[in-house]
Amino acid sequence: MDQWYRSVISGERAGVMPALLRFVFEIASWFYTIGVEFRNFLFDRGLLRVQRLNVPVISVGNITTGGTGKTPTVIFLVKELQRMGRKPAVLTRGYGAKAGQKPDEVLVIESECPGVPVIVNADRVAGGIDAVNHHHADVLVMDDGFQHRRLHRDLDIVLIDTTEPMGIPGVLPRGTWREQPYNLKRANVIMLTRCEQVTQELADLAASLLTQWVSPRRIFQQYTRITGVFDAQNLRAPITTSVEPKRVLAFAGIGNPNGFLNTVRTLGVNVSAAFWFDDHHAYTPDDFDPLARVTAQRKLDAWITTQKDMVKLLALKTPVPLWSVRIDTQLPPVQLEAFRTRLIELLSTRPAVK
Repeated sequence: MDQWYRSVISGERAGVMPALLRFVFEIASWFYTIGVEFRNFLFDRGLLRVQRLNVPVISVGNITTGGTGKTPTVIFLVKELQRMGRKPAVLTRGYGAKAGQKPDEVLVIESECPGVPVIVNADRVAGGIDAVNHHHADVLVMDDGFQHRRLHRDLDIVLIDTTEPMGIPGVLPRGTWREQPYNLKRANVIMLTRCEQVTQELADLAASLLTQWVSPRRIFQQYTRITGVFDAQNLRAPITTSVEPKRVLAFAGIGNPNGFLNTVRTLGVNVSAAFWFDDHHAYTPDDFDPLARVTAQRKLDAWITTQKDMVKLLALKTPVPLWSVRIDTQLPPVQLEAFRTRLIELLSTRPAVK
């Protein structure tokens, strides 16, 4: 559904029905925009209450739908905060999980940040109170929180994918904007993600376009780094043999599959086929029948997916090895020091809970 919807609103899908849908979406987006702007007005004027907790809150969010790298950024923040001697907890709404199961992002964060509480609660205020009172957190990292204005945040970080800086133009449902771009003025920090997938000139151009809403000193360029390729049969250690000559099938259920595909190609593998599912897709065995047929027809060597998908597929029986790519996110040294200084300044005003 996600891929079909994007093909309609982007104009990629031609014909009478897609054109009619775009018209309907355009009308619907006017009402959606009015609702969002009215809500923002109420928060800006103090007519809707903002709850402030007794620990600092750092929000990581988007202004567009789709994947911009929130989970790796949350993990990066958690590790930075731990390095500074703090006790962070993560607040998340939790998307796409079946009843009784943990969302995929939660599984990834718990894997990468063992011992860090991850509180799943659509009510971020209640989740934050729980994290402080029961898990003794002294700083909170709120995942996907830019539009969740009821919880006061001390640092508002917005992620923008450099490969598709403002998504598909238009407010939902006509485009992929959650709200008008000028609302980026609320952000304290903007991080341009996946800068390694574009030239430095394009990354700098994207940054310059954002200066109409934020100061250049608040814009950071983030780079994705592959930390290893892991086989489903042994997730404790990365594959040590070369994967370059391998012919692979890539698949994922994420918001930005093209970003993942570009990352996979940097491994030097031959991506002979690709299958994309909706973000947070709940896989069933039938989903993999087409993949198995293509694998047999083309005599492929392996399947490769994201860490977020792998955590849901450990029991899957595949005709070839199943690999996942693990990544982390980095800032250039000068920007990293500037960002750490920003964190230190924030935390110095809110001492750690003893």
